[in-house]
Amino acid sequence: KQYLEAIKRVAEKQKNLSEKYPSQGQNPLADQLKIVARLIGGGLQTKVYVVNLMGFDTHHNQASATDPTAGTHANLLRHLSEAVAAFEHDLQLMGKVDDVLGMTYSEFGRRIMANASYGTDHGSTGPMLLFGSKLKGGIIGANPAIPEKAGVDDNLPLQHDYRSVYASVLKG
Repeated sequence: KQYLEAIKRVAEKQKNLSEKYPSQGQNPLADQLKIVARLIGGGLQTKVYVVNLMGFDTHHNQASATDPTAGTHANLLRHLSEAVAAFEHDLQLMGKVDDVLGMTYSEFGRRIMANASYGTDHGSTGPMLLFGSKLKGGIIGANPAIPEKAGVDDNLPLQHDYRSVYASVLKG
């Protein structure tokens, strides 16, 4: 209880300053990042915050059968984009944007090709996205060569072990 009260006091020191956040309940990731921004702005010295956006385990209906840019996956990426943009804007307005590095990760990768039900099954690799004002931009790794006749059981080759990425981030 004592810990909870201390966190509440820190959160009350800082209001969200960005108007870019979606309305409460419209984007679960944005709702979580609003809290994290207040804790950072209020001075909590926590080194790592973990938030989540559920729903990426899309074995079916990942994309629309008629429009591959629509569907569950597109909606999840829109939520991610909106939440990160609002969070970064909030940190900028609070004067904390240079103090924060964000990173996405997943506990599973995906296959190259969609299956018969417009989803993808678990695979060996997946992207990690990092964001922050002090981050050197760019892509690390080679653009993967996708076989011309890739099937639903094919995977992309692993380029970077996720543990080395975590270690690099934690070391600074």
